[in-house]
This record gives sequence, structure tokens and C-alpha cells, in this order.
Amino acid sequence: MRKLLLFMLTVVTPVIAFGEAQFKGTVKDSSGTPISGARVLIHWDSAGSTVGLSDNIGIRADFTIRTNDDGTFSVDLPSGFYSVFATARAFTPMCRKIRTKVSGAVEIELRMNVDPLKHGGNGKQG
Repeated sequence: MRKLLLFMLTVVTPVIAFGEAQFKGTVKDSSGTPISGARVLIHWDSAGSTVGLSDNIGIRADFTIRTNDDGTFSVDLPSGFYSVFATARAFTPMCRKIRTKVSGAVEIELRMNVDPLKHGGNGKQG
């Protein structure tokens, strides 16, 4: 029982002490049409911790989600620096950097261009 309590304190305390931020976004094509089912990968950038930023808590493993039918996604993240990658069939992948802070909300719009190599330029996917 004592080990369980100690484990719970080490896992839960950082979340309580530093909180989480809501991270929301929309993935769209270059004309502004939402992209349903796009894959969004969130990767924590630990570099901020090495230069003394104590609020760069982050996540230890990459996190992948898919966009909803309207191209939106939402996830709660500990404060920190992140690279956000978006991919979808027939589109050029893209990446953006974000920073979340305690009890804050971050919202981004990711615009993806049609990939001419995957699209083939003839209206058919390659």
C-alpha cells in the first residue's frame, strides 16, 4: 500500500503542480477546406529543460491523434515546447513549433498543400 501511495504521488504531483494546457487545432488544405482523418503527431522538445526552463514538463512519448470530420483536434498537454507534425494522404507533411503554459490554451491552424509527387498533377493520386 505504501509503494502504491508513493507511486501515485510521483505520477500525480507533477500534473497538479504544473497543470496542463488545452491544445486545439484545425488541419486544412491550402483553400481552407478541413482535412478529415489527418494524422497529428505531437513530439515534446526537451531542449528547453537543458537551458533551465523549469516549466518544460512535456510528455515522454510521442502522441498521435487523428482529426475529426471537421478537421479539428484537441488534447490536454503539460506545459512545454512541442513540435506538431501533420500528415494526410496526397498532401505535403508540415510541422509547427508551439509552447504550452500552465492553465493556458493554445490554438493553431495547420494549412497543408497538395503534394505534386503524390497527386501526380493529373487529378489522380499516385
